[in-house]
Amino acid sequence: MNRKILILTIVIIILLIAGGAIWYFSRNGNATNGDGGIFSSFFPFGGERDINGDTFPSGSPAPPGFVEGRNFIQLTPNAVSGAAPATPAMPEHSEGGQASTTIRYIEKATGHIFEINPDGQGRERISNTTILKSFESFWSADAGSLVIRYLEDSGDYFNVRNFSGSIATTTSIEGIFLANEIKAMAVSPIENNIFYIIPSKDTNIGITATFGNEKQKQVLETPFSEFIVNWPSSDIVSLLTKPSSSTEGFLYFLNIKTKSLDKILGDIKGLSALVSPDAKKILYSQNERGKTSTKILDIKEKSSSALGLDTLAEKCIWSKKDKSVVFCGVPVLSLTVNNLDDWYQGLASFNDAVWMINLSTSETNILLENSETDIINPFLTFDEDYLIFTNKKDSTLWSLKLK
Repeated sequence: MNRKILILTIVIIILLIAGGAIWYFSRNGNATNGDGGIFSSFFPFGGERDINGDTFPSGSPAPPGFVEGRNFIQLTPNAVSGAAPATPAMPEHSEGGQASTTIRYIEKATGHIFEINPDGQGRERISNTTILKSFESFWSADAGSLVIRYLEDSGDYFNVRNFSGSIATTTSIEGIFLANEIKAMAVSPIENNIFYIIPSKDTNIGITATFGNEKQKQVLETPFSEFIVNWPSSDIVSLLTKPSSSTEGFLYFLNIKTKSLDKILGDIKGLSALVSPDAKKILYSQNERGKTSTKILDIKEKSSSALGLDTLAEKCIWSKKDKSVVFCGVPVLSLTVNNLDDWYQGLASFNDAVWMINLSTSETNILLENSETDIINPFLTFDEDYLIFTNKKDSTLWSLKLK
């Protein structure tokens, strides 16, 4: 074969392969989201602003696959550092003039905020502000504001930074930096307020403020700082000592109006707790004779009863529509003391089933026999048609249709 013809043939074949690849990925990849598709990988110009003013290349991952008719799906292909239910920012997500629940989440690797329907459809990126190495986020009741915790590389070590912002536009987050030394944080279930614990001289103080850190009010002073805090009802903040199977744990209620601090549970090994939205009941787990047991405390009656299933409190969520109902991820295999501390340290994981428990009737219904996920940070959509949670194994977001 003539050498020139051979070279021309090879060039044509290469061009055909390259053209086919570009056509395929532009149809099936990022281009479907308006994020630039395959071309953004080859020509990464016009990057995106981060909260410090630096720029990074454009582009976001392809949306997860959606299979019609499936009740249990993976919502995100990549790890998230937090999520919350929200009313949709995009008009096309509304049905019949009524705003349906959507899910907002922050992508761990980039800090970009996305919005997606709980059935896995309608994924939109609503913020391209880049925040690298985010690991935790706290969302307001309407998911319009949030605090993002992330690691900043200072050369010799990492600093924890706390950025509080609002989703003011569809392209960026606007906000301020909070103090680096914040030890624990919680968000009001009603108002757009935050509570945080910060060291001050020889003690630690608890502060309530707006997301803009305005209207600060000191409501707590304590020598201790290692708490897991939650804000279950309007006036009550719960402070839980960090769980350990071999150490006595304590749960306190802080009334932010009266500034009173009351011990609710104490001297319980392996204590983990989840307070009901009206702060009248507590679902708690404990180390009992070498195994984890889960109970319900009625604060007014000062009585405890078995939940009926044994799990960790942080794998559960209370229904707001029916105060007697809880939804829980329950490990398929029994929980022992040995694997409990390993789980908290990230050295072990579980495969969870999903259960609904009615405390009034003692009825238990299994909703999913084995999710093959390790459930943490569960929450319900506003209509409580979906249970949303993070898989602790890889920090991806999942959705289970309940109705």
